[in-house]
Amino acid sequence: MKDTHGGNIWQAARQAGVDPAAIIDFSANINPFGPPSGVIEAIKNSINVIPPYPDPDCVEIKAALAAHHGVDPDEVLAGNGSTQFIYLIPQVFNPPVSKTALIIEPAFSEYKTSLKLYGCGVESLVLREGEGFELDVTRLERELRKGHRLLYIANPANPTGALIKKSRMFEVAGLCEKLGVTLALDEAFMDFCEEESFKGSVKIFRNMLIVRSMTKFFAMAGLRLGYVIANRDVIKRLSGHLPPWSVNSLAAVAGCHALKDRAFMEDTRKRIREERAAFGAMLDSTGAVKTYPSAANFLMARVTAQGFTGPLIKAELLKKGILVRDLSAAAGLGPQYLRFAVRNKEENSVLVDALALTASNGSRSRFTASNLA
Repeated sequence: MKDTHGGNIWQAARQAGVDPAAIIDFSANINPFGPPSGVIEAIKNSINVIPPYPDPDCVEIKAALAAHHGVDPDEVLAGNGSTQFIYLIPQVFNPPVSKTALIIEPAFSEYKTSLKLYGCGVESLVLREGEGFELDVTRLERELRKGHRLLYIANPANPTGALIKKSRMFEVAGLCEKLGVTLALDEAFMDFCEEESFKGSVKIFRNMLIVRSMTKFFAMAGLRLGYVIANRDVIKRLSGHLPPWSVNSLAAVAGCHALKDRAFMEDTRKRIREERAAFGAMLDSTGAVKTYPSAANFLMARVTAQGFTGPLIKAELLKKGILVRDLSAAAGLGPQYLRFAVRNKEENSVLVDALALTASNGSRSRFTASNLA
């Protein structure tokens, strides 16, 4: 199975020989509590918006996003999920071949895929486990001085869950401005720790764009709604390359409705913090894995059970209808690493029990190539 990122329950179900509805998906980091109350009803009540073309200017959803984040509407650009912007950035800011992009790794695989698709040179700065996957600004400056013109950072990082505090981001953004580097800051998981968002600095740093998503926190992956927050000049450059009607009408309706539900946001943050802590403690207690601190709705873990690897554990769990994320291909990690989305208490317990059983009953000799076919 191609494992570039999570969420492909369709392929996993075919591999396991079960109905997709039978898969408990820990590979995709989507709010387990579903979208805000009333979003589905709002979509049902808006079926009349399907026949006409969507608003090409996305006026209502831009206004709602701007109000939610405390920025101006012309500092927001909405699109078909955050991934659309990840593929748009190299088109707009593609440096010459001699000036490459730098990705802070481990990272979302689509950064590198999109850059290479548009002919951009790519290099990586791999963060170290022994340093808690923290970004060292001095080390970053040494790398940027080699001539990079684009810098990709995810905050919180995916898949490690590590958070760069706002004070450290000021150092990074200032460094990029000094060296003439465009900073692409992916805050797809920042809704879970909104107080650390760097969105308030778009008026200060004019060489920066922040990519956000309504997929994870608001549980609307199927509707595809993402956006960029940046200064007006950057927004104008990006909008000139954005395909028309990138936001469908029902996605805009759902987004506007979701952004009104403050109680949902506060409740989600509280419940995810609680479930993440409990889930991490349970995972560690199995003796199969060791988890790492996370500011997002997922936990990265290193396999500690003797004779096991991430792919082996993934294959065994899939037999039980549980899909997890194998991080074998992630820079700086490898086959001993997995990622688990935080789901509800009952589902988390199902995974923990299955993992503990796998570790206690299995040994590497039990697995053959046929197990992974």
